[in-house]
Amino acid sequence: MLPPRASSLVWFVTVAVLASSGGALADNPPLTGSNYAIDVYQGPVLAPVRVTGLAGAYAPIAEGVEGLSVNTAAPAVRSLYSSKHVDYDVSLAFTFPSSLRDTDFDNNGSVGFAKDEFVFAQLGGLIQWGPWGLGAVASVQSYVLGQDVNGQILNLGMTRFQLQLARNFFEEELVVGVGLRTVALNINTAQDVSNALADMLGTNLEAGAIWTPMHLPLRAALSLRAPVKGSLTPGGPATADDAGNVMVAGLYLPASVRLPWEIEAGVAWQFGARPLQIPWGPDRAERFKELPRSKLLLTGSVLLSGAVSNAIGFDSFLSQRLERSGRRLSISPRIGVELEPIENRLQLRAGSYLEPSRFDTVGPRLHGTASAEVRLFQWSVFGLMSPDTSWRISGFADVSRLYFAWGFGVGTWH
Repeated sequence: MLPPRASSLVWFVTVAVLASSGGALADNPPLTGSNYAIDVYQGPVLAPVRVTGLAGAYAPIAEGVEGLSVNTAAPAVRSLYSSKHVDYDVSLAFTFPSSLRDTDFDNNGSVGFAKDEFVFAQLGGLIQWGPWGLGAVASVQSYVLGQDVNGQILNLGMTRFQLQLARNFFEEELVVGVGLRTVALNINTAQDVSNALADMLGTNLEAGAIWTPMHLPLRAALSLRAPVKGSLTPGGPATADDAGNVMVAGLYLPASVRLPWEIEAGVAWQFGARPLQIPWGPDRAERFKELPRSKLLLTGSVLLSGAVSNAIGFDSFLSQRLERSGRRLSISPRIGVELEPIENRLQLRAGSYLEPSRFDTVGPRLHGTASAEVRLFQWSVFGLMSPDTSWRISGFADVSRLYFAWGFGVGTWH
């Protein structure tokens, strides 16, 4: 039986600053039909502690479940401490509703959300066997729409899901992965979530690679993600009228939901005595324990997101207001640094990323991020884990114009 892994088991909460609105959704005209798409684009880095602390510049690192969202090769990337032929990792994170109500989350110049009751969650897992890796991660946004004429509570969910298969080659110096990414929108009643009033679904391909030369403290990464178009499920309960419009729960549904195409490239270099990667071998666990701790990791990436025609933002859809989104290419450069100033006790990270706006009337905003991890004590969890398992507590902050977020996590120290 494999020992439980808690390296990426994270609970986090974001808390936003109060700020005045620069341009309200109410200033935009109401929707009058379904002739539009939803631009499913997320600008802020909403991720576990290490990824946020590095300002999202995680594509060339891509370790653990956290790496699945940024590089399709991540399932087969072995962390330094991974020594078993079969290994696994799990992750859980969610954002509390009260944290985002007073922030300009989608950078459209308007503070707040159209719906007050919502939950953001991310969950995922991966399993590695030899050179192979299989991983899956889902990011879910769930909103309460209110009551229908029969008094039933209506929920709306937006889900982005990724399923990936990867393999390392040339004695782990090249890792390649392929996968599917899916976008889904559904409306159902709280009393019977299996009975959907409307379903929209779309899937397309993604691929990624990481170069990890054993003789250099270097990693280089590239990911390509094809655009995804989700449409009404054929034969579903929601149907279009003669004009092509679909209305469910008082909302004009879009003709499609769109994930833009993405290209992400990144490079990482680690200074100091600690290597960035070590070759596989039967004594890997012992070699890991003897590795020096001193390091300075520099990492950077650039995320390109394509345009989406005739689209509005997700919050605009909830407000049923016409506010164009995604009419041009978006470029988000990201840089981060990680070091261990107190060896085997404290790790610090800092970074910055430029968040582009998908809206014509608002410009990009610069974020500053920071995070810390502190080693606490050893505990085997009543014998379920190794006696020398050490636990850590960690936290992060992300600050920008009309945006402030913080979070925390717990897990094992490596």
